Amino acid sequence: MKFVEEIRHRLVDRTIDGTTNQVSEPYSVRMPKLPRDKDTIALVGVSGLVLALTLVAIVWSTVSIGQLLGGGVGYAAGAVFDIAWLSVLVLEYLARFDPKKQELPRKVGLGLVLVAAAAIFLHGMEIGSWEMAAVGAAVSLVSKALWWAVFKHVDKELSPADSQWVAAEMSKANAKLAIASARRQAAKAEVHARLELLAAERDLNELAGLDHFRGSGNVITAEQVREHEEPSRLREPALNRANTVREPSEPEANLSHLARIELTAGASKQEAVEAILAKVPDAKQASVEATVRRERSKLDRAAYR
Repeated sequence: MKFVEEIRHRLVDRTIDGTTNQVSEPYSVRMPKLPRDKDTIALVGVSGLVLALTLVAIVWSTVSIGQLLGGGVGYAAGAVFDIAWLSVLVLEYLARFDPKKQELPRKVGLGLVLVAAAAIFLHGMEIGSWEMAAVGAAVSLVSKALWWAVFKHVDKELSPADSQWVAAEMSKANAKLAIASARRQAAKAEVHARLELLAAERDLNELAGLDHFRGSGNVITAEQVREHEEPSRLREPALNRANTVREPSEPEANLSHLARIELTAGASKQEAVEAILAKVPDAKQASVEATVRRERSKLDRAAYR
């Protein structure tokens, strides 16, 4: 038996000036050398040879079908058959544990090869060479037969009971994937519904505020408007209220509400100013005009979005 030296690492204590830390120390281990897997090497070699032959068949069929269709885009049409054939070969290999799922790509691949072989044979007959027609068609058929033999060797045979067990495990895994996908879609729908509800509540609150001001036919005084600001004033520290001299403030938030009401109703800037001054006689005209201009700009920007 042959042996090889394998380098490994381990942690050891190393102390310098009274301080100990762990450091990595290499050491060698004598391990038996495993023999080569000749079966795997042979399978890789055969697969490489079959792949090389398949590339020859692909080039041959692409050129033949392209010339048969007059060249140009005809070569692209010829490549479609070869790409489709390679695709079903991969699908056939991936389904090696499921004979039922493997049956469809195998049949589709056989059909594509027969179409490509027929096109190659027809091209050879058109150029007057039955030898080229027969040999060219045989190349595609032989490559398909070789792949079928390779897959037959790679296929894993399962007893009926084991096949049922594997199918049950795959069904459980697929069920978990389906449940995860359904829950993800439900979560997205729930988030979207909550956002819609929040947007609806916001719109309802805005409409309620507008209806409140529209429904009151009486003139709103500045004193009534200031009542909305009293809670915020009460929250201020008593020291600040005692030591701070306040200037009379304009009810900007409520003036903005009134400006939005008039502007959304179709009034012009001057009409909106007059209507607000009629409802709030104590308001300053300059403040009302500035508020109307500001709200008009906001509505214009929202309309362009």
